[in-house]
Parts: sequence; C-alpha cells; structure tokens
Amino acid sequence: MGSNKTIVWFRRDLRIEDNPALAAAARDGSVFPVYIWCPQDEGQFYAGRVSRWWLKQSLAHLDHSLRSLGAELVLIRTQSTFAALLECIEAIGATKVVFNHLYDPISLVCDHNIKGKLVELGISVQSYNADLLNEPWEVYNARGQAFTTFEAYWDKSLNMQRELVTLLPPWKLVPATGNVAKCSIEELGLENETEKSSNALLARAWSPGWSNADKALSEFSELHLLQYSKNRTKVGQNSTSLLSPYLHFGELSVRKVFQLARMKQILWAKEGNSVGVESVTLFLRAIGLREYSRYLCFNFPFTHERPLLSNLNFFPWQADQNNFKAWRQGRTGYPLVDAGMRELWATGWIHNRIRVIVSSFAVKVLLLPWKWGMKYFWDTLLDADLESDILGWQYISGSLPDGHELERLDSPEVQGSKFDPEGEYVRHWLPELARLPTEWIHHPWDAPDNVLKVSGVELGFNYPKPFIEIDLAREHLTKAIFKMWEMEAAAKAANSNGTDEVVVDNSDGIESLPIPKVILKNNAPCPTYSSNDQKVPTCQNSKSNQFNRKRSKHMQEERPLQDNLHNPNEARTSRTNEDCSSTAESSMSKKQTTSRNSFSVPQSCSSSKDNSFLECESSDMKQSWQEQIDMEQGSSKDGATGDECL
Repeated sequence: MGSNKTIVWFRRDLRIEDNPALAAAARDGSVFPVYIWCPQDEGQFYAGRVSRWWLKQSLAHLDHSLRSLGAELVLIRTQSTFAALLECIEAIGATKVVFNHLYDPISLVCDHNIKGKLVELGISVQSYNADLLNEPWEVYNARGQAFTTFEAYWDKSLNMQRELVTLLPPWKLVPATGNVAKCSIEELGLENETEKSSNALLARAWSPGWSNADKALSEFSELHLLQYSKNRTKVGQNSTSLLSPYLHFGELSVRKVFQLARMKQILWAKEGNSVGVESVTLFLRAIGLREYSRYLCFNFPFTHERPLLSNLNFFPWQADQNNFKAWRQGRTGYPLVDAGMRELWATGWIHNRIRVIVSSFAVKVLLLPWKWGMKYFWDTLLDADLESDILGWQYISGSLPDGHELERLDSPEVQGSKFDPEGEYVRHWLPELARLPTEWIHHPWDAPDNVLKVSGVELGFNYPKPFIEIDLAREHLTKAIFKMWEMEAAAKAANSNGTDEVVVDNSDGIESLPIPKVILKNNAPCPTYSSNDQKVPTCQNSKSNQFNRKRSKHMQEERPLQDNLHNPNEARTSRTNEDCSSTAESSMSKKQTTSRNSFSVPQSCSSSKDNSFLECESSDMKQSWQEQIDMEQGSSKDGATGDECL
C-alpha cells in the first residue's frame, strides 16, 4: 500500500463494489471519500423530488458501507464544487483526486474545468470508467467516425475485444483525517418537510442502495430474465428488470449486469433454450441503448438542446401551455395517455412502453416541443437520466436517423387495445373510468349514452372529452411537416443566393422551460496521468469549418430537398452535413496526434456573438455525414432505438 492521501470524489457511482476510483485509492494509501452537493452546478437539470429522495437514501446506504470498511462518507453542500474539493485537499494534505467518468455535456464541462484547475495547483487527478462497457471514444466505424444509428453502434460494440474485470470491494479502508465543514444527510437539503409525506410512499416499492441493487439484479436474473422477451411489453406489471434507477446512480455495475446476463445466455444456448437466449439478447439491447445514450451525448454534445437531424430545427412546434398542462395532469381525454401521466406523477415511474406512448402523444398529437417533454421527464422520473432522456425524446420526435418517422402517429386507442387489452391499467389509474366495460375503456367517447350513465362517466365533467380527434391531429401533423420542409427549402434557397444560412430552433424563444447552454471554454489542454482518463469532444477551429458556412455548389445540386411524406426513408436522411457532424475526433486522427498523457479540449467553432454553445465539427471528416447515415440506416431496423428499457 502506498502513502498517498487520496480524495475519492463520488458522484453517480454510489457503490463500493466494482468502483475503479475507490479501488485505486484504497491500493494507493489513505482515502477521503466525499460527496459534494452543489445545486448551482445542476442549473435547469436540478434533480426532481423522487430522484433526490433516491439519492438521499443511496448516500446513507453508501456511508454505512464505507464506515464498515473504516472510512466515513463526507457530505458537503456548497456553491462551488471546486472550492469544496480545494478545502478537502488542504484539510488532509491530499496529493491526489480520483473520480469516475460522467458523459453528459454539462458534467464534461464541469469535470474538465475542475481537473484543469487542480492540475495547475500540482494535484494529481485520475479518472476511470465505472459506468460503461466501452468508452464513447473507443467505438468508431472503419473511417474513424462516430456511429449515428444504434444497430451499427451496438453491433460494433458487441464484437469488440474487451476485458471486463469486475473489481471486488476493498476489504479495508485507511481513512485520511482532516477538519472539513461537512454536513449531515438532512442538512444536505435533498428533501424538505413538504416532500417527506409523499416520499414515504416510495419506500414501499423501492429500496435504494448498492446492496439492494445486487438483490434486485439477482431476483431479476433468477425469476424474470427467462421470460423477459414475452413479458417486457406488458404494462402495469413489473415486466422489466427495474434496474434503471440503480444503474443511473451507479449503485449497480453495468459490467456485472452484462456478465451475468451473458453467462445465462451461454448456459441457455447450451441447453437449447431459445426463449432464454432471445430474452437475454433483448435485455442486452436495453443495456446497449443506455450505452448508446452516453455515446450520442459525448459525440454530439448539443443533443440536449437541439435535434441531431437538422430538419427538426424548422418544425413549427405549438408552444401551448394549456395543452402541456393537460398532458402533464393526465387530462387529454385519451385513457391510456392519461393513465400513464397520472402514474408518473404519483409514483415517479412508468413502463417504457407507456413512456413511448405518452411522449409520442405530446410530440405528434399536441405538437409540443420535445424539449418540454424531456425536461418534464427529468423532473418527475425516479430513474431520470439525462442521456437516456435525450435519446428517448429525440427518437420519438424523428430527430434520429433510426428513430420513429416524423409522420408516424400511433392512435392511443389502438395502443391501448394492444398493450392493455383488458383495461386493467387504465382502471387502476383512472378510477372515474373503472366501471366502464372493456369494449369502451380505451375510447369512452364512442360508448352509448346509457353505458356511460351506468358507468358513472360524464364526459366533459368527471372525465374530459378528447382534446383533439386523432384524424384531425394527423392532418395538423402533416401540415406541420410540409411547413417544416418549406422552411428548410427556403433557408437553402436563401443560402444558395449568397445569404448565410442560420438554423434557428422554433422553440428557442420559449422562455417557460429554458434549457441551459453548454459552454466549452478555450482552455489549454491539461495533462492527465493515466490512459484511462476522461476525454472530451474535440474539434478544429478553422475558418473553413465554420458551423454556419455555406454549402458547396455540388452538395446543393447533389442533395435536393426530399418530400418526407412521399419518400420517408430518403427524407429522414436528407439533412445538412453540418448539423450531423460529430465533435469527436476520428480514431485515425487520435492515433496520430493524441498522446496518452494529454486530452484535447473543444475549441470554439461558433461565430455567434455570445459564444453560448459549441457548434462545431471535426475537420478530418472527409466522408459526408449524409453518406454515413445512409450506409448505416441500410442495415438498421425500424425502431432500433428507444423502444426497450431496463
């Protein structure tokens, strides 16, 4: 054991098993575990009530585990994460800080800035992968470019040579001592008095904590994994693994989950159990989607505030607060949608199939901005996860090359008959419809007056009439799509006439739910001390690569505007080269220019006056992103992204 005094900075890695940062610190000397709660850093993505409840329980559980090993978890509430870390360093005389990676753009900025400042002060900083099977900068196509479809990404990931090593918990920790202004779990402020009565109900259904995560994994693998392929679409039941909250807070190692599932698959394959093999394949796809969400956020760090495919920037969203309120409260008049939204508000949880249905309704029927829905899910879900949230909402809104077609509008009535055929789910969450016969449960507006009267249903009084008829909603969606293409065509025409094209999201002016911008400053690259360290997106700052630059003449002639309604497969990939650009370096370029002892920071590629957001692309991408998407989509399946969940 070494003689270093190391600060272990916990974030979303609240476990002692398979925790690379904790294991490295324990081997190297004495440790000082710390969790820093800084609401100012959260910004618009301040955790919702149920997420903060889970975090509070998980921290208490982790503290108990660390104390049993010899070191307590120091809790700090602060207005500056860097200042808190600096105080800890000075208090114990630390020479080293270790932490595990996060991949959302806001954390990338925060981590990079803190790391740079600490290195300037002579503090060794090392970071590790505790959250993914593969780092986002490790998975590229043959040309060294980031994948833009899930199937291509996951196929490459599964076939990569990897050595998944699950680390055992340290058998003992030597604590580093020092006086720090710490606080109790209550003083951390994760739960106020008004929230405690509502949160008390959560403990009946959930047990946060890393050891409870292990129990949940064991129960799922032994009792439910075999029938996962048959049961995973059943709403109103615990038909999925229910592991996503544990994975989000890092209470459960994704490597451990993957290894356990693969072992089951190998055994079932040997036994000729095709159902079990298929179940594991589908479950691993759900793991893959979680991986892909981090991959997209890292390689395309603008996806939390604008779509991956540029045509959606021109979509005429209807920023109607009344419609948004009705959707949130479960008062749309469509029983399956309303049941899902009421369950979400009451429990902080809904089945992934219901997530798809309610989000599709918001975007396709009510034409609400997808960022509104994304933010609401972040505020209310127990397993709220920014990267997964982004992936799901971009998938539903047609913003991904392999997502739902923009013109696809599924009827809630048909979906209800398919996924809740007996109406049990609707009756549970909509008691006002509980006595309605199954025949009418998903479309009460068609029920005869005498049936409604006997059932105690008064449409427009104790249950709302549908906000809008589905056929009319389809007409509105079609008009909106035509309007989108017209606006994009006009922008292209203006660009071809010598006017620089400026892409503006139609929801940018909506102030009710602002989304924070990601600011990546032009700091000098700071050295790291391990090849495992966190990397950040990189772009070259050249005038020829400006985000707002005009397209070349041959590209304009080669890529005419497609009619999405008549040729959707072509139209969905008819996007600008610039807006699909990845900010990640190509792997070929990294091999030539990136040292193991350094990592690159993004340089500003935006010509905007306030430099509020990084909008750039890698200068070494010689193949257009349109061609790349076309190649990948040729091998992808419909609904490849976003339809499965843990």
